[in-house]
Amino acid sequence: MPSELAVSDEMRAYFKLLNDDAEEIYQIAEKARQAGKDPELHVEIPRAEDLASRVEKLLSDYHVEGVADDIRRLTDEFGNREIVALKVSQEFAHKPAESLEKTLDRAVRVGLAVLTEGILVAPLEGIAGTRIKTNADGSTFVDLIFAGPIRAAGGTGQAMSVLIADVVRQELGIGKYLPTEGEIARFDEEIPLYKQCQHLQFTPSSTEIRTIVSECPVMVDGEGTEQTEISGFRDLPRIETNRVRGGACLVIAEGLCLKAPKLKKHVDKLGIKGWDFLDKYLDMHKAVDTDTGGKKKVVEPATKYLKDMVAGRPIFGHPCAVGGFRLRYGRARTSGLASLAYNPASMYAMDEFMAIGTQLKIERPGKACVVTPVDTIEGPTVLLKNGDLVYCATVKEYLKVKDEVTEVVDNGEILIPFGEFCENNHVLVPCGYSIEWHREELKAKTDGKLPEDWKSPTYERAKEMCQQYGVALHPRYNLYWSDLKLDRLVQLRNYLLEKGTFADSQLYLPREPATKRTLEELGAVHHMNGTVVVIDRLYSQPMVDCLGLRVKDGKLVTLAELTGEDTLTAISTAAGYPVRARAMTRIGTRMGRPEKAKERTGAPLVQALFALSEEKLAVRDTTSAIKALHDESNPLDNSQRHVLNVEMGARRCPHCGEETYRCWCRHCNTHTVMIDRPKGPSGQAPTVPVNIEQEYADALTALHE
Repeated sequence: MPSELAVSDEMRAYFKLLNDDAEEIYQIAEKARQAGKDPELHVEIPRAEDLASRVEKLLSDYHVEGVADDIRRLTDEFGNREIVALKVSQEFAHKPAESLEKTLDRAVRVGLAVLTEGILVAPLEGIAGTRIKTNADGSTFVDLIFAGPIRAAGGTGQAMSVLIADVVRQELGIGKYLPTEGEIARFDEEIPLYKQCQHLQFTPSSTEIRTIVSECPVMVDGEGTEQTEISGFRDLPRIETNRVRGGACLVIAEGLCLKAPKLKKHVDKLGIKGWDFLDKYLDMHKAVDTDTGGKKKVVEPATKYLKDMVAGRPIFGHPCAVGGFRLRYGRARTSGLASLAYNPASMYAMDEFMAIGTQLKIERPGKACVVTPVDTIEGPTVLLKNGDLVYCATVKEYLKVKDEVTEVVDNGEILIPFGEFCENNHVLVPCGYSIEWHREELKAKTDGKLPEDWKSPTYERAKEMCQQYGVALHPRYNLYWSDLKLDRLVQLRNYLLEKGTFADSQLYLPREPATKRTLEELGAVHHMNGTVVVIDRLYSQPMVDCLGLRVKDGKLVTLAELTGEDTLTAISTAAGYPVRARAMTRIGTRMGRPEKAKERTGAPLVQALFALSEEKLAVRDTTSAIKALHDESNPLDNSQRHVLNVEMGARRCPHCGEETYRCWCRHCNTHTVMIDRPKGPSGQAPTVPVNIEQEYADALTALHE
């Protein structure tokens, strides 16, 4: 552990214990490997201290010695991991390898490994290779060949790998890719075809595909990953396969198209030339009428998260709809990357679908998140069968009324860190007026000396602080005023003047359907006393003040009119103190893929695995294979009752020279080494006969079973 890490002695001792125990386990594993019973004599997964060390060890076969120091130096200088990936690739372009292609390939993999934190397989398996090819005019260009595992890198990694390749290309003096009409049209046919074979988060239009492919300075190419073949633009000279190239389709659709705003940010910051086509692409997604006529900008509903819905997975909130989860900025200790926090009572109020770890599809800022609990944000407001409107701050309070709930009027808050918006390149949207916001306003007005009762004052004290310091009304007494149009509040006000009474610090009014619904949407907690609606003491006086009324002899009379260009302006003027929106942005959510939280068992459950290639045996585990071989209905003759043809790597004993598929020679008890064996006529791996029953018996004997 780095000595400069600021932690307690107890925590330092804990980290040392983890490190020492891990080292002991590695030593045991190394000793076990030396017995020669495994394919390799060493533990293949090296230990690493940090991201830089992980990248160097991940790419050890590519001769990147010293890259860890480069990454640490550039991280100290730039901080942003994506910028570091570009810079370290740029530097590696000047470190010669066996050939120009090798230099290019290595630099691109280093950059992608930094992006994926030295953890994912994408830098090794996602890039099948990089080639330098020739345009029609004789100039050279970079052909970046992707494979299916590039999906693991995510959209950002996919898009950035192309940008990294272009940066390296420019450093090495290689020319720009000049696509032919056939190569452009190939993607126009290929991406929709790939969508039929595999899941694609975003399917660009024909115009979008052409804009990206025709001007991208690097050729995005790929291996044929699907059995489906192209029918139109086949046998193109510079594309080696007619099969659908899954990796290339992913990089264009989910990478360059979906992550164009993030790429643009880095291109502009670093002044990378040749990426002006991103502006053309992004212009396609701008609103046609940019003149707002002086009106305030509003958060537009986004419906994308509702696509590909599956029956049985509930929707918890439609786009920006009143009643959905209210945005609150912050981070809880329970949450992490793409894991957002909810009040536990809200999790129960969603009919208990929202268990910890459940995946949700969300309207913004990203595509999805997982559920984590935090009890310091606001919970749901529910309507009961008897007409009561109840706020539930805790699970206990919700369970108390659970059987009587007829509607969840307000889902409660959703806690989203600023970093989620930053990571997803999403503009910050306005949030409701929270206690943290109120605290900062008070601190600014009092030179940092907060009043002792600032956190939970009485309403009279809250009003006094509004007038004394010029701050907005305390969130405790706020309602969802901004959710309603001004004409509905005027109707509520008129009804209160006509029918309302005020006694014992509570507001009473006869039940009337339209007024009752307005109170529910305002979040004005109340209970029914026969046919009379009794507003909770917490909100009775604030409601009277914000509607421009006052109490006189138990009746309500007019103090000020409700006038203004919007609801908040009108009630702030009427109340005589600022009132901010309690709910500014609501986040639509729906259930994602809950089944992904289940254990991965396989069907059937596999304990011991051979690469069984016999088409007549529809089994995967050893015991079922043995039973199938002895099945009387099996067409095999008696000489084949114990033997299976299995796809296995060829090995040879260094002592006696016997060829085998085993990792160690049974005669010499020596570790065997891999040898090359010619593939079959169709390119399939060679098969060897294995006495599966004898192997199973030997394994049981070795285990003393």
